[in-house]
Amino acid sequence: MHILSRFLVCWACVILSLLTGIVHGIDQVGRPSNLVFNPQKILAGLNATMFIRLLRETKLADYIDGSQPERKITLLVPTNRAMEDAFGYGLGDDADEEQATNTYIKALKEHGLDGASDITSALGALSAGSPRERQLEWALYHIVEGQNGLEELVRTPLLRTKLAGEWTGGKAQVVKAQVDQAHGTLSRHVSFNGADNILPEPVVVGNTTIYLLSSPMPTPPNLINALVQDLDLSLFVAAMGASGTADEIQHVNGVTVLAPVVSSFTSLDLVWSYLSLPGDTDARADLSRLIKSHILKRPVYSDEIPMHTDSSAETLTVESLNGNKVGMYRTPHGVFVVADQASLQHSSRRKTQKHGEVYARLANVADTGSLKLSDTDILLRTGVAHVLGQGLILPPNVEITSPKLLRGMKAHIFANLLERFNLTYVLQDPRTNSSRRRWQSNRVTIRSSDIPDSDVVGYSILVPSDKAWRENAAYRELARRDHEELRSAEDDENPWRNSTTLDIVRHLDMLVRLHIIPVVGGGAEPNPTYGNPLPESQLLLADRKTYPTLLEGVRLRAHEFASDRFSVQLDRAPFYQSPGGVPFISFATVVRSGVARTGAVFELDAMLKLPPDDGGSPGGWKKFAWNAAVWLTGIGMGSGLLGASGYWVRQWWTRSDYQSL
Repeated sequence: MHILSRFLVCWACVILSLLTGIVHGIDQVGRPSNLVFNPQKILAGLNATMFIRLLRETKLADYIDGSQPERKITLLVPTNRAMEDAFGYGLGDDADEEQATNTYIKALKEHGLDGASDITSALGALSAGSPRERQLEWALYHIVEGQNGLEELVRTPLLRTKLAGEWTGGKAQVVKAQVDQAHGTLSRHVSFNGADNILPEPVVVGNTTIYLLSSPMPTPPNLINALVQDLDLSLFVAAMGASGTADEIQHVNGVTVLAPVVSSFTSLDLVWSYLSLPGDTDARADLSRLIKSHILKRPVYSDEIPMHTDSSAETLTVESLNGNKVGMYRTPHGVFVVADQASLQHSSRRKTQKHGEVYARLANVADTGSLKLSDTDILLRTGVAHVLGQGLILPPNVEITSPKLLRGMKAHIFANLLERFNLTYVLQDPRTNSSRRRWQSNRVTIRSSDIPDSDVVGYSILVPSDKAWRENAAYRELARRDHEELRSAEDDENPWRNSTTLDIVRHLDMLVRLHIIPVVGGGAEPNPTYGNPLPESQLLLADRKTYPTLLEGVRLRAHEFASDRFSVQLDRAPFYQSPGGVPFISFATVVRSGVARTGAVFELDAMLKLPPDDGGSPGGWKKFAWNAAVWLTGIGMGSGLLGASGYWVRQWWTRSDYQSL
């Protein structure tokens, strides 16, 4: 009204000067009693005539004609230029205007609508071929419930519009307002979904507040179009497509999307390698469950999430499309998500922060058990999306097992050797009676005898790649004998060429057992509850810690040579192997890892070597005899050399005393 009053005063001064040549200054201007301002007249004064026409065409004129003065609303009005940019037509396109108007009127009559009542049910009947089929949605999206001045926008930046439909589950679509701080004498800048308000302050007429926008404010896009604008969410979108859930999710009405970033997927290491396997039915099903666990069945905006205080710890719980429950709450530090995870339990946490970070990388659960949202309220046509800044939800019905992790790293040779040597029990849960019976029936003479059977609760596996196995001479010879057609000229120089098949099998069996670490549970009885994951303290590698293997009397030592980077080597192995004094090196670096229910799988960049005693050199009494012979030979040769030297010196000394005649 302040702007309008100044406008009338200026025109009154101009008229007086033209009629009398005299200008009189007045403090107030009189207004006839029959002169009533409504939002429509104010919009006409702001030259927003195309917005007025739009509301008339869509039967929404009662929002601006003053027929319901008690209704409180906020109008976000684009300029005429912005309207032209949005719909691609000008004020003179009467034919298109008439066609669009007839289409909307016909749709309204078919639904028995009167005015703007129950207007959302008519949206589905609009002609799909019309170039302005979304005009009604567009108009409703620019009408906001309640009056919102600058102070209200600062307190509640999420505005509920009149646009609601089946695609949102009947919930109102939202506009995001942003109010910048004022600088000096400049007024505060306001924008709505990125569209700038060009008025120095909003215009208020009765119970209606008006903002004038300089650019179009389109309705929220669909899920895929909204997420692909952020490259950090590209892997989540790709996973939706790979799992075959993209179309299904886009057609679900009223959802909340918790979108993980790229690093959350890649940090899964072998778990992600398995989930992203092409053509794997189990991987596709598990990936589908993982994706659906991030899609909640109702739109939840950030201002609807309860705040945790000293007196209240309320959490909003919503069910996902996967069926798991997801909780959400706010603190002064941000918005957090809590959900049941299929990864490791928190019953045995590391005492140091560094080890907690290691666990968080493998299990993808923050130390607090919550996942923090890094970005909130990405507007979607069917709801809203929030970004998980770190970690993701791995639901309980996504069962990660050691065989799946082996498939993820494509360790086909190692899996075949486990089956050949009756070692597949290490891929199962030994805490179940059936698995333990299979384990005891498959036991052979080569095993770790210093660990009681009842103490083993799982197995962690160090897996060399298939390339490393193909470079192993013993495996190449065994593969040649299994498949004679694979023979090549290089096999003629294989050191195992003249060995018996039994010797080769025994050597490879010991080599496989060297790469298997039993997980010891402290002598506890087998857990009858199948499915409980082992605590992470029993699965993860620790710096300078030794681990037993299935090879009798052989232990491995882990070293953390960089932050969260480990290497493994034989514990107490000699640097030189006898005989011959050849340097002995058995060392490998962990490339990737993954955590399963009953153990971890670590991918190695190289294959560990067997200890010298088990690599073909003499052992037991033969080793003692060999060492004794070496020592006696050395002593004999040393004594002989010393005697010969003494005899030569004596001869030389005696000869020096002779005198010639």
